[in-house]
Amino acid sequence: MGAILSTIRTVFQTFQSVLRDYEAVSKRISLSPGIPRLNSSISYWTIPLSPIAHHGRDAELPQCTDIVIIGSGITGTSIAKALLELSKSRSKPLNIVMLEARDTCSGATGRNGGHASPIIYNEYFRLKKAHGATVALQILQFRLAHITTLIEVAKAEGLLDESQARLVDNFDAFLQPGLFKTATDELNAFLKEVPKAIGERFGIIEERDAIEELQLATSIIGLIIKPGASIHPYRLVTGILSKLLDEFTNFQLHTRTPCTGITTENGTYVISTPKGEIKAQHIIHATNAWSSHLLPGLREKIVPFKAHMSSQRPGKGLSVLDNLDNPKAPSTSDWTGSRAFVFYPGHEETSYDYLTQLLPSPTDLPTKLIDSSETLAPKSSLPTAGEFMFGGGAMLGGTSEAALMDVIGVSDDECTDFAVETYLSGALPMYFGNHWGEEGTSSSDDSGKTEDVEWGKGRVKATWTGLVGLSADANPWVGRVPQSISTRKEPTQSHASNASKENKKSTLESEHRDLALSGEWVCAGYSGEGMVHAWLSGRALARMILGNKGDGKEDRRDPELPEPFLITEKRVRRTRIGNLTQIGNN
Repeated sequence: MGAILSTIRTVFQTFQSVLRDYEAVSKRISLSPGIPRLNSSISYWTIPLSPIAHHGRDAELPQCTDIVIIGSGITGTSIAKALLELSKSRSKPLNIVMLEARDTCSGATGRNGGHASPIIYNEYFRLKKAHGATVALQILQFRLAHITTLIEVAKAEGLLDESQARLVDNFDAFLQPGLFKTATDELNAFLKEVPKAIGERFGIIEERDAIEELQLATSIIGLIIKPGASIHPYRLVTGILSKLLDEFTNFQLHTRTPCTGITTENGTYVISTPKGEIKAQHIIHATNAWSSHLLPGLREKIVPFKAHMSSQRPGKGLSVLDNLDNPKAPSTSDWTGSRAFVFYPGHEETSYDYLTQLLPSPTDLPTKLIDSSETLAPKSSLPTAGEFMFGGGAMLGGTSEAALMDVIGVSDDECTDFAVETYLSGALPMYFGNHWGEEGTSSSDDSGKTEDVEWGKGRVKATWTGLVGLSADANPWVGRVPQSISTRKEPTQSHASNASKENKKSTLESEHRDLALSGEWVCAGYSGEGMVHAWLSGRALARMILGNKGDGKEDRRDPELPEPFLITEKRVRRTRIGNLTQIGNN
């Protein structure tokens, strides 16, 4: 009887614990995420700081502008670039002000995994069920387009070396036979339905010799090859913003200038900041996980989620630099900086870790490798030494749903969680097994060293956190914000015109009648896949604001924005955070 009572007590304690966790999460996601906190953890991507990291911090705000963009990450940068360039030929230049609560590109873009690794085959049938085969394929093609688009942008801006933008050999790696079978079944079914041009970019590896050739542990039982790219997101975005600031006098960036409130007055928006107020005709919310702070109608639609990243020194068994002159070294060809992985250690696809690798500095490579290896182009112009950029661990390898519950609705990126940091610090040698070799230590590189920041001296150089903007229906939210979401009145064109006549100093300098009607706009909610959604979504939003309704006439190379991404009142009403329990079920 004692044992039975003990068991019953344990069951009820577990139930109560789960219930408390659920109630805590429910409360968190119903609250405002606030504004980004200044004491954030230090991301390895951001060191050394960009020359524009503190741009406009002490500058005076203009009294008025045409457009205010809130957020300086990849979304805000894409929108600003498109607006400035697509309106260049117009009679009156658009005046654009970008506000950033912290330093330039200090949010998710400067903290992420550095990979463009779109989820494709394993989401096709969910998307097909929700939206039909045609739209499902459109969404996947939209994601895939980012791989080449980001590299093309980096090349066009002269940022290939600085951003390390490149195609990589990209793999989903599985440790559990059941999940691997599910994935290969999904892939095979997917290949039967999609165009050959898409399908030929995927493949399956399950032969032991082929897995060994990739220097993976014996616990890896199979892989799926898929398209992907790696990129230094912070250097790409800050590089583009630097060029925009140099080229366009009608573009301003103000860091350490959070938007603390928005009202409408005399036919214009009034944006409040600690530095004063600024009036604008349009406001663009490019704040992702923080979106619902200023757009209360998006509470429980875009939910913050704290994710973890790390920078680690690879084991010396994986480094060509250590093996180059060693006749006993494995025959495996060098793959430094040319591979990326998504590891699935558990039985569910919701538990995964992701790995990319920075390029080594050209000065660290023998001349014959620089001259002969195509995989090492572009050459890094940064003080990097082939560090592994490793993130994930939200479910501790699939063993802890409680760990996942602890980060949902959390809106600070100030510190790491001990259990997740411990997991990330120990997982990599397990994924590479005997191939890992001796530990890489601080004696093997001084990359990223500055006077203000000192990295860890062992395997782990740094760990940090960033916020994912989790979408309640798994699709981004793009477009004009309905008044029911902003809870603010939209200025009318007639009001703006009358106000301009009465007091030109306190309102807009020009009406730009060719723009869309005054309003608020949003581009956010990428659910951790911002690198394969944000850039082209931002361009589409810019065209909407310019009055083209996003039809792509200004740049026909861009794929059309998928209809399920558009924000509408109907979509907001029908979307519930509980819908996520159905996502992934075919």
